Amino acid sequence: MKYKISLLLILFSVFVYSKNVCDCKKIIHFVSKQVEENSASYHHQVISQKKKSDYRKHKKHIENIAKTAFTNRQCLGVLQYYFSFLKDNHQGIFVTNDYYPFTTFSDTVSVKKFIKENVENISLKNNENKGMEGIWHHESGIFNIQIQKTNQKERPFVGVLTQDIRINNQFLGFKGDVKIDIYRNYKGNLQAIFWDFGQKPITYELAFSDQKLKIGNVTFYRNSVSKEKKKKFQLPSKTYFKELNKNTNYFRIHSFDYANKKNIDSIFSVNKEKLTKPNLIIDVRGNEGGSDWSYQLLLPYIMDKKEYEKPIIAASIFLSKDNFKSFYNDRYKYGVDSRKDSLNADKKMEALRKYIGSFEPVKNTSKKTIVSSIYDFPQNVYIIQNKQCASSTEGFILNAKQSKKVKTFGQNTMGALTYGDWREIQIIDFPARIGLTQKRMIFSNDINLEMIGITPDVLLNPENEEQWVDIVLQKSISQ
Repeated sequence: MKYKISLLLILFSVFVYSKNVCDCKKIIHFVSKQVEENSASYHHQVISQKKKSDYRKHKKHIENIAKTAFTNRQCLGVLQYYFSFLKDNHQGIFVTNDYYPFTTFSDTVSVKKFIKENVENISLKNNENKGMEGIWHHESGIFNIQIQKTNQKERPFVGVLTQDIRINNQFLGFKGDVKIDIYRNYKGNLQAIFWDFGQKPITYELAFSDQKLKIGNVTFYRNSVSKEKKKKFQLPSKTYFKELNKNTNYFRIHSFDYANKKNIDSIFSVNKEKLTKPNLIIDVRGNEGGSDWSYQLLLPYIMDKKEYEKPIIAASIFLSKDNFKSFYNDRYKYGVDSRKDSLNADKKMEALRKYIGSFEPVKNTSKKTIVSSIYDFPQNVYIIQNKQCASSTEGFILNAKQSKKVKTFGQNTMGALTYGDWREIQIIDFPARIGLTQKRMIFSNDINLEMIGITPDVLLNPENEEQWVDIVLQKSISQ
Protein backbone atom coordinates (compact mmCIF):
# COMPACT_ATOMS: atom_id res chain seq x y z
CA MET A 1 0.00 0.00 0.00
CA LYS A 2 1.33 3.42 -0.93
CA TYR A 3 0.80 6.70 0.86
CA LYS A 4 1.50 10.20 -0.34
CA ILE A 5 2.56 13.13 1.77
CA SER A 6 3.14 16.66 0.55
CA LEU A 7 6.79 17.39 1.16
CA LEU A 8 8.43 20.69 1.84
CA LEU A 9 12.13 20.49 1.04
CA ILE A 10 14.11 23.10 2.96
CA LEU A 11 17.67 23.06 1.72
CA PHE A 12 20.66 23.27 4.01
CA SER A 13 21.49 26.95 3.55
CA VAL A 14 18.59 28.05 5.69
CA PHE A 15 20.42 27.17 8.91
CA VAL A 16 20.87 30.27 11.04
CA TYR A 17 22.54 31.13 14.30
CA SER A 18 20.17 30.85 17.24
CA LYS A 19 20.83 34.51 18.00
CA ASN A 20 18.92 35.32 14.80
CA VAL A 21 15.56 35.08 16.51
CA CYS A 22 12.43 36.37 14.83
CA ASP A 23 8.78 37.09 15.44
CA CYS A 24 7.39 34.41 13.14
CA LYS A 25 3.75 35.40 13.64
CA LYS A 26 4.60 38.92 12.49
CA ILE A 27 6.45 37.56 9.45
CA ILE A 28 3.56 35.24 8.56
CA HIS A 29 1.22 38.23 8.80
CA PHE A 30 3.43 40.29 6.46
CA VAL A 31 3.84 37.50 3.90
CA SER A 32 0.18 36.43 3.90
CA LYS A 33 -0.89 40.07 3.49
CA GLN A 34 1.37 40.38 0.43
CA VAL A 35 0.01 37.14 -1.02
CA GLU A 36 -3.64 38.05 -0.39
CA GLU A 37 -3.21 41.49 -1.93
CA ASN A 38 -0.97 40.68 -4.89
CA SER A 39 -0.69 37.00 -5.87
CA ALA A 40 -2.33 35.96 -9.14
CA SER A 41 -2.47 32.31 -8.04
CA TYR A 42 -4.12 33.28 -4.73
CA HIS A 43 -6.82 35.31 -6.49
CA HIS A 44 -7.35 32.57 -9.06
CA GLN A 45 -7.35 29.54 -6.72
CA VAL A 46 -8.77 31.04 -3.51
CA ILE A 47 -11.01 33.90 -4.63
CA SER A 48 -12.19 32.87 -8.11
CA GLN A 49 -12.50 29.18 -7.19
CA LYS A 50 -14.19 30.02 -3.87
CA LYS A 51 -11.75 28.29 -1.51
CA LYS A 52 -11.55 31.02 1.11
CA SER A 53 -12.82 28.73 3.86
CA ASP A 54 -10.08 26.14 3.22
CA TYR A 55 -7.46 28.85 2.95
CA ARG A 56 -8.50 30.41 6.29
CA LYS A 57 -8.25 27.02 8.01
CA HIS A 58 -4.79 26.49 6.51
CA LYS A 59 -3.67 29.97 7.55
CA LYS A 60 -4.97 29.49 11.10
CA HIS A 61 -3.09 26.19 11.30
CA ILE A 62 0.09 27.95 10.13
CA GLU A 63 -0.37 30.76 12.66
CA ASN A 64 -0.62 28.18 15.46
CA ILE A 65 2.64 26.54 14.37
CA ALA A 66 4.30 29.97 14.06
CA LYS A 67 3.77 30.48 17.80
CA THR A 68 6.47 27.85 18.44
CA ALA A 69 8.89 29.09 15.73
CA PHE A 70 11.46 31.41 17.28
CA THR A 71 14.45 31.31 14.92
CA ASN A 72 14.85 32.36 11.31
CA ARG A 73 15.38 28.74 10.33
CA GLN A 74 12.21 27.52 12.03
CA CYS A 75 10.19 30.36 10.56
CA LEU A 76 11.47 29.69 7.06
CA GLY A 77 10.06 26.18 7.33
CA VAL A 78 6.70 27.53 8.49
CA LEU A 79 6.64 30.00 5.59
CA GLN A 80 7.30 27.27 3.05
CA TYR A 81 4.52 25.24 4.65
CA TYR A 82 2.22 28.27 4.26
CA PHE A 83 3.03 28.56 0.54
CA SER A 84 2.23 24.87 -0.02
CA PHE A 85 -1.51 25.67 -0.10
CA LEU A 86 -1.18 27.40 -3.49
CA LYS A 87 -0.31 25.28 -6.51
CA ASP A 88 2.13 27.66 -8.14
CA ASN A 89 5.62 26.48 -9.09
CA HIS A 90 6.86 29.99 -9.85
CA GLN A 91 5.90 31.39 -6.44
CA GLY A 92 7.52 30.89 -3.07
CA ILE A 93 10.18 31.89 -0.58
CA PHE A 94 13.86 32.28 -1.40
CA VAL A 95 16.70 32.60 1.09
CA THR A 96 19.22 35.42 0.85
CA ASN A 97 22.97 35.21 1.46
CA ASP A 98 22.79 36.18 5.14
CA TYR A 99 22.78 32.69 6.65
CA TYR A 100 26.28 31.30 6.63
CA PRO A 101 28.87 32.55 9.11
CA PHE A 102 31.52 30.81 6.97
CA THR A 103 32.57 30.75 3.32
CA THR A 104 33.11 27.01 2.88
CA PHE A 105 31.68 23.79 4.30
CA SER A 106 35.27 22.60 4.66
CA ASP A 107 35.54 24.94 7.66
CA THR A 108 34.54 22.06 9.93
CA VAL A 109 34.78 23.91 13.26
CA SER A 110 32.49 26.75 12.14
CA VAL A 111 30.10 24.38 10.38
CA LYS A 112 29.72 22.16 13.47
CA LYS A 113 29.09 25.21 15.67
CA PHE A 114 26.58 26.53 13.14
CA ILE A 115 24.63 23.25 12.98
CA LYS A 116 24.73 22.67 16.74
CA GLU A 117 23.28 26.10 17.50
CA ASN A 118 20.47 25.89 14.95
CA VAL A 119 19.40 22.32 14.26
CA GLU A 120 17.08 20.53 16.66
CA ASN A 121 18.69 17.33 17.94
CA ILE A 122 16.60 14.45 19.34
CA SER A 123 17.61 11.12 20.86
CA LEU A 124 16.83 8.10 18.70
CA LYS A 125 14.17 5.70 19.97
CA ASN A 126 14.21 1.93 19.70
CA ASN A 127 11.69 1.80 16.87
CA GLU A 128 10.40 -1.11 14.82
CA ASN A 129 10.28 -0.80 11.05
CA LYS A 130 6.53 -0.54 10.76
CA GLY A 131 4.48 1.62 8.41
CA MET A 132 6.27 4.93 7.96
CA GLU A 133 8.28 4.53 11.17
CA GLY A 134 11.74 3.05 11.49
CA ILE A 135 15.04 3.15 9.64
CA TRP A 136 15.30 4.30 6.02
CA HIS A 137 18.55 4.06 4.02
CA HIS A 138 19.40 6.80 1.52
CA GLU A 139 19.90 5.53 -2.04
CA SER A 140 23.57 6.63 -2.00
CA GLY A 141 24.34 4.55 1.09
CA ILE A 142 25.90 7.62 2.70
CA PHE A 143 23.31 8.27 5.43
CA ASN A 144 20.16 6.90 7.08
CA ILE A 145 17.20 8.45 8.86
CA GLN A 146 14.83 7.11 11.48
CA ILE A 147 11.22 8.27 11.47
CA GLN A 148 9.78 8.21 14.98
CA LYS A 149 6.80 9.54 16.92
CA THR A 150 6.87 12.66 19.07
CA ASN A 151 4.58 13.73 21.91
CA GLN A 152 3.49 16.84 19.99
CA LYS A 153 -0.03 17.12 18.59
CA GLU A 154 0.83 19.34 15.62
CA ARG A 155 4.06 17.50 14.76
CA PRO A 156 3.38 13.79 15.40
CA PHE A 157 6.53 12.48 13.64
CA VAL A 158 10.11 13.50 12.96
CA GLY A 159 12.86 11.96 10.88
CA VAL A 160 16.32 12.09 12.46
CA LEU A 161 19.81 11.18 11.31
CA THR A 162 21.08 7.86 12.62
CA GLN A 163 24.74 8.89 12.37
CA ASP A 164 26.96 11.92 11.76
CA ILE A 165 27.19 12.91 8.08
CA ARG A 166 30.46 13.69 6.33
CA ILE A 167 30.61 13.97 2.55
CA ASN A 168 33.78 14.89 0.64
CA ASN A 169 35.53 16.05 3.83
CA GLN A 170 32.61 18.34 4.67
CA PHE A 171 30.65 17.95 7.89
CA LEU A 172 26.91 18.17 7.24
CA GLY A 173 25.07 16.84 10.29
CA PHE A 174 25.09 15.18 13.72
CA LYS A 175 23.43 11.95 14.78
CA GLY A 176 19.96 12.88 16.06
CA ASP A 177 19.60 16.01 13.92
CA VAL A 178 16.03 16.45 12.72
CA LYS A 179 15.89 16.18 8.93
CA ILE A 180 12.12 15.78 8.54
CA ASP A 181 9.35 17.55 10.48
CA ILE A 182 6.02 15.84 9.81
CA TYR A 183 2.92 17.88 10.63
CA ARG A 184 -0.79 17.07 10.57
CA ASN A 185 -2.55 19.72 8.50
CA TYR A 186 -5.99 21.25 9.03
CA LYS A 187 -7.57 18.37 7.10
CA GLY A 188 -5.87 15.78 9.28
CA ASN A 189 -3.43 14.72 6.55
CA LEU A 190 0.31 14.49 7.11
CA GLN A 191 2.68 17.04 5.57
CA ALA A 192 6.43 17.05 5.92
CA ILE A 193 9.24 19.59 5.99
CA PHE A 194 12.44 17.92 4.80
CA TRP A 195 15.74 19.63 5.66
CA ASP A 196 18.30 18.68 3.03
CA PHE A 197 21.64 20.04 1.82
CA GLY A 198 21.38 23.12 -0.40
CA GLN A 199 20.17 26.69 -0.43
CA LYS A 200 16.47 27.19 -1.12
CA PRO A 201 13.10 25.71 -0.18
CA ILE A 202 11.41 23.48 -2.76
CA THR A 203 8.07 21.71 -2.41
CA TYR A 204 8.04 17.99 -3.12
CA GLU A 205 5.66 15.12 -2.56
CA LEU A 206 6.64 12.21 -0.35
CA ALA A 207 5.37 8.68 -0.99
CA PHE A 208 6.16 5.43 0.81
CA SER A 209 5.43 1.73 0.67
CA ASP A 210 6.74 -1.10 2.83
CA GLN A 211 10.19 -1.02 1.21
CA LYS A 212 10.60 2.42 -0.36
CA LEU A 213 10.36 6.06 0.77
CA LYS A 214 10.35 8.53 -2.13
CA ILE A 215 11.10 12.26 -1.74
CA GLY A 216 11.00 13.96 -5.11
CA ASN A 217 13.91 12.39 -6.97
CA VAL A 218 15.53 11.11 -3.76
CA THR A 219 14.80 7.56 -2.62
CA PHE A 220 15.23 5.81 0.73
CA TYR A 221 15.03 2.02 1.14
CA ARG A 222 14.26 -0.27 4.07
CA ASN A 223 17.18 -2.54 3.26
CA SER A 224 20.74 -1.26 3.54
CA VAL A 225 22.34 0.25 0.45
CA SER A 226 25.91 -0.15 -0.76
CA LYS A 227 28.11 2.83 0.04
CA GLU A 228 29.39 2.80 -3.53
CA LYS A 229 27.59 5.95 -4.56
CA LYS A 230 26.05 5.89 -8.00
CA LYS A 231 26.86 9.14 -9.72
CA LYS A 232 23.71 10.91 -10.85
CA PHE A 233 23.35 11.25 -14.59
CA GLN A 234 23.67 14.81 -15.80
CA LEU A 235 23.44 16.11 -19.35
CA PRO A 236 25.83 18.85 -20.52
CA SER A 237 24.49 22.36 -19.99
CA LYS A 238 24.96 23.32 -23.61
CA THR A 239 23.13 23.26 -26.92
CA TYR A 240 24.52 21.10 -29.73
CA PHE A 241 23.59 19.02 -32.78
CA LYS A 242 25.01 15.65 -33.86
CA GLU A 243 24.30 12.76 -36.22
CA LEU A 244 23.58 9.51 -34.38
CA ASN A 245 23.36 7.29 -37.46
CA LYS A 246 22.40 7.43 -41.13
CA ASN A 247 18.70 7.86 -40.26
CA THR A 248 18.74 9.92 -37.08
CA ASN A 249 19.90 13.35 -35.91
CA TYR A 250 20.07 14.51 -32.29
CA PHE A 251 19.53 18.11 -31.16
CA ARG A 252 20.25 18.89 -27.51
CA ILE A 253 18.71 22.19 -26.29
CA HIS A 254 19.62 22.94 -22.68
CA SER A 255 17.81 26.29 -22.43
CA PHE A 256 15.20 28.37 -24.24
CA ASP A 257 16.50 31.51 -22.56
CA TYR A 258 16.38 34.39 -25.03
CA ALA A 259 20.16 34.73 -24.69
CA ASN A 260 20.44 31.20 -26.15
CA LYS A 261 18.10 31.90 -29.10
CA LYS A 262 20.89 33.06 -31.41
CA ASN A 263 22.86 29.92 -30.57
CA ILE A 264 19.85 27.64 -31.21
CA ASP A 265 19.10 29.35 -34.53
CA SER A 266 22.74 29.26 -35.63
CA ILE A 267 23.29 25.57 -34.81
CA PHE A 268 20.01 24.60 -36.43
CA SER A 269 20.72 26.62 -39.59
CA VAL A 270 24.25 25.25 -39.96
CA ASN A 271 22.87 21.69 -39.82
CA LYS A 272 19.79 22.32 -41.97
CA GLU A 273 21.15 20.17 -44.82
CA LYS A 274 21.26 17.16 -42.48
CA LEU A 275 17.54 17.42 -41.71
CA THR A 276 16.78 15.23 -44.71
CA LYS A 277 17.23 12.27 -42.36
CA PRO A 278 13.87 10.73 -41.43
CA ASN A 279 14.29 11.01 -37.65
CA LEU A 280 15.13 13.84 -35.27
CA ILE A 281 15.53 13.51 -31.50
CA ILE A 282 15.11 16.81 -29.63
CA ASP A 283 16.42 16.46 -26.07
CA VAL A 284 15.11 19.20 -23.75
CA ARG A 285 15.82 17.49 -20.42
CA GLY A 286 16.71 19.99 -17.72
CA ASN A 287 15.49 22.90 -19.86
CA GLU A 288 13.71 25.21 -17.42
CA GLY A 289 12.32 27.48 -20.13
CA GLY A 290 12.99 31.05 -21.17
CA SER A 291 11.37 32.63 -24.21
CA ASP A 292 8.82 31.24 -26.66
CA TRP A 293 10.73 33.05 -29.42
CA SER A 294 13.67 30.69 -28.92
CA TYR A 295 11.97 27.69 -30.50
CA GLN A 296 10.08 29.35 -33.36
CA LEU A 297 12.66 28.32 -35.99
CA LEU A 298 12.10 24.65 -35.10
CA LEU A 299 8.32 24.62 -35.61
CA PRO A 300 8.27 24.34 -39.44
CA TYR A 301 10.26 21.10 -39.10
CA ILE A 302 8.13 19.76 -36.25
CA MET A 303 4.55 20.64 -37.18
CA ASP A 304 2.63 18.61 -39.78
CA LYS A 305 0.22 21.42 -40.70
CA LYS A 306 0.55 25.17 -40.99
CA GLU A 307 -2.35 26.05 -38.69
CA TYR A 308 -2.48 24.71 -35.16
CA GLU A 309 -3.98 25.62 -31.80
CA LYS A 310 -2.16 27.89 -29.40
CA PRO A 311 -1.94 26.11 -25.99
CA ILE A 312 -1.93 29.48 -24.20
CA ILE A 313 -4.28 31.99 -25.79
CA ALA A 314 -3.85 34.88 -23.36
CA ALA A 315 -2.31 36.11 -20.11
CA SER A 316 -4.25 38.09 -17.53
CA ILE A 317 -2.51 40.35 -14.99
CA PHE A 318 -3.91 40.55 -11.47
CA LEU A 319 -3.94 44.32 -11.06
CA SER A 320 -3.41 44.99 -7.39
CA LYS A 321 -2.18 48.49 -6.58
CA ASP A 322 1.37 47.21 -6.07
CA ASN A 323 1.33 45.06 -9.22
CA PHE A 324 0.03 47.97 -11.29
CA LYS A 325 2.76 50.20 -9.87
CA SER A 326 5.40 47.60 -10.79
CA PHE A 327 4.17 47.31 -14.38
CA TYR A 328 3.81 51.10 -14.62
CA ASN A 329 7.40 51.65 -13.48
CA ASP A 330 8.64 49.10 -16.04
CA ARG A 331 6.45 50.25 -18.92
CA TYR A 332 9.40 51.52 -21.00
CA LYS A 333 11.69 48.60 -20.16
CA TYR A 334 10.87 46.24 -23.04
CA GLY A 335 10.17 46.94 -26.71
CA VAL A 336 10.16 50.73 -26.40
CA ASP A 337 12.45 52.20 -29.06
CA SER A 338 10.63 55.34 -30.15
CA ARG A 339 8.39 58.11 -28.87
CA LYS A 340 5.45 56.32 -30.47
CA ASP A 341 6.31 53.18 -28.48
CA SER A 342 6.43 55.26 -25.29
CA LEU A 343 3.02 56.78 -25.98
CA ASN A 344 1.56 53.34 -26.68
CA ALA A 345 3.02 52.04 -23.39
CA ASP A 346 1.42 54.96 -21.52
CA LYS A 347 -1.89 54.33 -23.26
CA LYS A 348 -1.83 50.66 -22.33
CA MET A 349 -1.18 51.43 -18.66
CA GLU A 350 -4.04 53.93 -18.54
CA ALA A 351 -6.33 51.28 -20.02
CA LEU A 352 -5.25 48.86 -17.29
CA ARG A 353 -5.63 51.38 -14.46
CA LYS A 354 -9.43 51.06 -14.40
CA TYR A 355 -9.14 47.35 -13.57
CA ILE A 356 -7.11 47.80 -10.37
CA GLY A 357 -8.36 45.28 -7.82
CA SER A 358 -9.19 42.58 -10.37
CA PHE A 359 -7.79 40.50 -13.20
CA GLU A 360 -7.24 42.23 -16.51
CA PRO A 361 -10.14 41.15 -18.77
CA VAL A 362 -9.23 38.71 -21.54
CA LYS A 363 -10.13 40.06 -24.95
CA ASN A 364 -11.48 37.89 -27.74
CA THR A 365 -8.40 36.29 -29.19
CA SER A 366 -7.75 33.72 -31.87
CA LYS A 367 -7.03 30.21 -30.65
CA LYS A 368 -5.14 29.45 -33.85
CA THR A 369 -1.63 30.30 -34.95
CA ILE A 370 0.17 29.75 -38.22
CA VAL A 371 3.70 28.73 -39.20
CA SER A 372 4.87 30.21 -42.48
CA SER A 373 5.84 26.85 -43.97
CA ILE A 374 6.20 23.19 -43.07
CA TYR A 375 8.72 20.58 -44.24
CA ASP A 376 8.31 16.88 -45.00
CA PHE A 377 11.56 16.04 -43.22
CA PRO A 378 12.20 14.98 -40.58
CA GLN A 379 9.31 12.53 -40.82
CA ASN A 380 9.47 11.63 -37.12
CA VAL A 381 10.34 13.90 -34.20
CA TYR A 382 11.06 12.37 -30.79
CA ILE A 383 11.16 14.76 -27.83
CA ILE A 384 12.86 13.62 -24.60
CA GLN A 385 11.59 15.41 -21.49
CA ASN A 386 12.01 15.13 -17.72
CA LYS A 387 10.69 16.78 -14.57
CA GLN A 388 13.13 19.68 -14.84
CA CYS A 389 11.35 20.85 -18.02
CA ALA A 390 9.37 23.96 -17.09
CA SER A 391 7.65 27.11 -18.26
CA SER A 392 8.40 27.91 -21.94
CA THR A 393 9.78 24.41 -22.47
CA GLU A 394 6.38 23.05 -21.48
CA GLY A 395 4.84 25.49 -23.96
CA PHE A 396 7.15 24.09 -26.65
CA ILE A 397 6.08 20.52 -25.83
CA LEU A 398 2.36 21.44 -25.87
CA ASN A 399 2.80 23.03 -29.29
CA ALA A 400 4.82 20.12 -30.67
CA LYS A 401 2.44 17.42 -29.40
CA GLN A 402 -0.24 18.68 -31.80
CA SER A 403 1.83 17.33 -34.70
CA LYS A 404 1.36 13.71 -35.74
CA LYS A 405 5.10 13.60 -36.44
CA VAL A 406 5.87 14.00 -32.73
CA LYS A 407 6.19 11.42 -29.95
CA THR A 408 7.37 12.33 -26.44
CA PHE A 409 9.44 10.21 -24.04
CA GLY A 410 10.58 10.50 -20.42
CA GLN A 411 8.86 11.82 -17.28
CA ASN A 412 6.11 14.29 -16.49
CA THR A 413 7.40 17.83 -16.79
CA MET A 414 7.57 20.16 -13.79
CA GLY A 415 4.18 21.82 -14.20
CA ALA A 416 5.19 25.49 -14.06
CA LEU A 417 3.09 27.05 -16.78
CA THR A 418 -0.13 28.49 -15.34
CA TYR A 419 1.33 31.52 -13.54
CA GLY A 420 4.15 33.91 -14.32
CA ASP A 421 5.66 37.38 -14.26
CA TRP A 422 7.39 36.98 -10.94
CA ARG A 423 7.85 39.99 -8.62
CA GLU A 424 10.29 39.95 -5.73
CA ILE A 425 9.52 41.33 -2.26
CA GLN A 426 12.07 41.42 0.56
CA ILE A 427 10.74 40.31 3.95
CA ILE A 428 11.43 42.99 6.55
CA ASP A 429 14.08 42.00 9.14
CA PHE A 430 14.31 38.46 7.77
CA PRO A 431 17.01 36.85 5.59
CA ALA A 432 14.66 35.75 2.81
CA ARG A 433 12.46 37.20 0.12
CA ILE A 434 9.24 36.09 -1.52
CA GLY A 435 8.47 35.87 -5.21
CA LEU A 436 4.83 36.46 -6.14
CA THR A 437 3.34 35.75 -9.55
CA GLN A 438 1.32 38.55 -11.15
CA LYS A 439 -0.13 36.82 -14.24
CA ARG A 440 -2.40 33.89 -14.92
CA MET A 441 -2.17 32.10 -18.27
CA ILE A 442 -5.40 31.24 -20.09
CA PHE A 443 -5.32 27.85 -21.85
CA SER A 444 -7.33 27.09 -24.97
CA ASN A 445 -8.83 23.90 -23.50
CA ASP A 446 -8.86 25.03 -19.84
CA ILE A 447 -6.29 22.40 -18.81
CA ASN A 448 -4.60 22.50 -15.41
CA LEU A 449 -0.95 21.45 -15.49
CA GLU A 450 0.42 23.34 -12.48
CA MET A 451 2.51 21.01 -10.29
CA ILE A 452 1.24 18.11 -12.44
CA GLY A 453 3.16 18.57 -15.65
CA ILE A 454 2.80 17.18 -19.17
CA THR A 455 2.70 13.39 -19.35
CA PRO A 456 4.89 11.92 -22.12
CA ASP A 457 3.54 9.46 -24.67
CA VAL A 458 6.06 6.90 -23.39
CA LEU A 459 7.11 6.91 -19.72
CA LEU A 460 10.76 6.01 -19.08
CA ASN A 461 12.46 4.86 -15.87
CA PRO A 462 14.43 7.74 -14.27
CA GLU A 463 16.83 5.25 -12.70
CA ASN A 464 18.38 4.55 -16.10
CA GLU A 465 18.13 8.05 -17.55
CA GLU A 466 21.60 7.79 -19.09
CA GLN A 467 20.13 5.17 -21.46
CA TRP A 468 17.08 7.15 -22.59
CA VAL A 469 18.47 8.14 -26.01
CA ASP A 470 19.34 4.51 -26.74
CA ILE A 471 15.88 3.43 -25.55
CA VAL A 472 14.23 5.93 -27.91
CA LEU A 473 16.37 4.58 -30.74
CA GLN A 474 15.45 0.99 -29.92
CA LYS A 475 11.74 1.55 -29.28
CA SER A 476 10.79 3.88 -32.07
CA ILE A 477 13.48 4.34 -34.68
CA SER A 478 14.44 1.93 -37.41
CA GLN A 479 18.17 2.51 -37.82
